[in-house]
Amino acid sequence: MEEFGYLREIEDILPEDFTAVFEIARVLEDPDSPLFRSISPAMTISSREGTTEQKGKYEWRPNRNVPHSEEYEAALMRNMSDIKRLFPHQYLLPDEIFMQRLARRALWINIPRTPVVIPFKSSSSDYSPNNYKQKIYLLLDTSTSMSSHHRIQMAKAVVYVFLKQNLKDLGHIYFRTFDTDLGPLQTASDMPGLRRLIRYTMRLNRLGNGTVMERAILQAAEDIRAQSALSGAEILMVTDGACHLDQEKVRSALGDTIRINTIKIGNAELYPDDKFLGHLAGQGDNADARNLARLEEDVRRSKIDLGRITIESERRSMGAHIASTQSRADQLRALLVDRLKLTYGREIETLSTVFVNIDDISADAIFTLRQSEIDEIRELLAEVEMDFEDGVDADALREAALLYEHVQMLLKAGGDAEQMEQLQQMADRLSELLKDVTETTDAVDSAVRKMSRSDLHDLHMMLNIKSSQGGSLLKMLLAMIRRSFGRLWGKR
Repeated sequence: MEEFGYLREIEDILPEDFTAVFEIARVLEDPDSPLFRSISPAMTISSREGTTEQKGKYEWRPNRNVPHSEEYEAALMRNMSDIKRLFPHQYLLPDEIFMQRLARRALWINIPRTPVVIPFKSSSSDYSPNNYKQKIYLLLDTSTSMSSHHRIQMAKAVVYVFLKQNLKDLGHIYFRTFDTDLGPLQTASDMPGLRRLIRYTMRLNRLGNGTVMERAILQAAEDIRAQSALSGAEILMVTDGACHLDQEKVRSALGDTIRINTIKIGNAELYPDDKFLGHLAGQGDNADARNLARLEEDVRRSKIDLGRITIESERRSMGAHIASTQSRADQLRALLVDRLKLTYGREIETLSTVFVNIDDISADAIFTLRQSEIDEIRELLAEVEMDFEDGVDADALREAALLYEHVQMLLKAGGDAEQMEQLQQMADRLSELLKDVTETTDAVDSAVRKMSRSDLHDLHMMLNIKSSQGGSLLKMLLAMIRRSFGRLWGKR
């Protein structure tokens, strides 16, 4: 659980139902779960190493712009200026054959080429990025709607499992959140940076009222083109939103080289009215929208000209032209509105190379544990009991407080009677352990003496969890820590 950022370097109050991410990730990694099967198409990346090798084997082309004295390869001449590079033995050909081959550009020349660098393939499962591995740009929706149905916990679990499954094949990683605005750019190019990125993701707890999806995609495309380390990067976006995107603008920004894959959580849709769609139809940048704008401009100018015409026959002719042009414009606008109804708010589905839409998760599907998983929690409890017998320290208090929080979260989610009974027994035992600590000032003082200032800060923030599961017991323990901290270190 430490790799989620549960136990170390806590810099802020933890999000509500923080440990729910662990349970969702457990289901996402289970090959037998329906959730795993539905989301798996978007959880893999392209193999850049394999692609590089295939191109090197079958599609090599000489590079005529590299300096001389590097590596060389034989190639057919292209123009008469290449004659100075002919292989000398061809001058021994009979004159007639030599001239025929020269006319057909069928003589062989020496061409410099860029040296082929074959990357060393490491068998390590650790994160070790290089230029031959697939780079990734992660976009995470942090709008307010993500707070319902455990969507934000699901999104965090998706990010974590994606990084974990593709760890050894990933190059540089960029990460950005979006809601009413874009979040700060987070990057990872080594293992410590990856740990920081995961901790940052797991502790996100501020959600905004809005979803600037188009702006997020455009910014990601701009970052990828601006950073040479991200050349060839793919975008993975996790969102619950249905947003209208300027499809042509986004497609132009992505170009032919940037792929975007999308995981949508929930079934949100947009239902704009016909008047709004009619207004929108004339603002596009496609051929039909430009044609509509041209027809409407023709109607506008014709009406101005009609006001200047005094001859009745010409007025009738101009009126007929206006009516005909307006009819064509109305028909084209109606056609564009019908098209927009089918695609409005769903443009990301067309833009995405892989688009996966998963339903909101139910508590039964995620938080109902198998007996083996309950046994794992019981084993953790046994380890906490042993740690407390050896003496309370920073790690023991962290583990006990978080395990207590996790069990309370599972109890809150509900389940069958047998599971609830077992979890309640473990919660009661953890409650006894923590209560014993709160009632023994010497034990807390002894534990605090063994803690560094950073350890105390971590524990202080952990016990300030913004959930109601811990109740008065964790508040009491927090108060004890504060008092001991004040006596031993002095209040700040």
